[in-house]
Amino acid sequence: MLEAVRVRTETLLHWVSNRAEALWRLLAQRFPRLGEVGHFTWEVFKKYNHDDCFSYAASLSFWLIVSLVPMSTLLFKLLGLLLGSKAHGKALVMVLFNVFPYLPVEFVRDTIQNSQKIGAMGFSWAVLMLGGLWCVNQLDTSLAHVFGIRIRKQRQTRRFHLVRRGILVVGAVLLLAIFMALLTGSFLGNLLGFPKTLLLPVLTPLLGLLVVTLILQHLPRCHVRFRHAFLGALVSTSLWWIAKRFFAVYLSHTLTFGIMYGSLSSIIAALLFLYYSCAIFLLGAEITAAFYRHETGAFQIPPELRKA
Repeated sequence: MLEAVRVRTETLLHWVSNRAEALWRLLAQRFPRLGEVGHFTWEVFKKYNHDDCFSYAASLSFWLIVSLVPMSTLLFKLLGLLLGSKAHGKALVMVLFNVFPYLPVEFVRDTIQNSQKIGAMGFSWAVLMLGGLWCVNQLDTSLAHVFGIRIRKQRQTRRFHLVRRGILVVGAVLLLAIFMALLTGSFLGNLLGFPKTLLLPVLTPLLGLLVVTLILQHLPRCHVRFRHAFLGALVSTSLWWIAKRFFAVYLSHTLTFGIMYGSLSSIIAALLFLYYSCAIFLLGAEITAAFYRHETGAFQIPPELRKA
């Protein structure tokens, strides 16, 4: 009996699959542009699965957690130099939680206290910068894997990888510190004539789009064009913003989440969202790599991914 049900189910699924494939071929013939978009999208998702990006997202999120403390401490120290006492107020915390949602409140308080203990430029700053390099190193490894040049190093067209990683750490912290300082100090609000509560939902995704575009263009070990990086960053930023909203709905409607994890709920939520953020980022990287392959022909797609 069970064997007959299994056979019928497999037959039905095979029939549905054939019908769907036939319908898609008909649509692709009638609408060539739609067919190109569909084939490109299917190629990206197959490559995403082939590259095991979910495992790389887990590794990337781990090293981001390791680097989160030194990078956050460095960020608050810079904000303290820029804003003075305002760097420890509620306005800055509100901006921070809009940029990095689901951070535990205790972590933010401890980071602010630790940043106040650091003196002037010296050895402590160098140690914090070194801590930030851990996540950037894993980010570089993940992008090299996505672009297919981690093993085939002869395909690399860029040099001085360590220098570029250091510049990325410094540039990202400075850019974020300036952005948060401008919003906290109400400079942008007074300049544009809008209150801070209206500026945050607009400027935060634009900042994310800028940062991800710069990462996808300048961190890979091959020369990526701006439009390729921008398209991948646009998809990643849009999906991240959607995921942020849906994750908030999920947490608010999942009563067992707090029961299961108790006092660790905020930490687990932050870790989950960080993992999904890394997975979304790698999807944008796959899109950038796909555009890079199609336009430059720098390297070929694996044969198993070229099959329809």
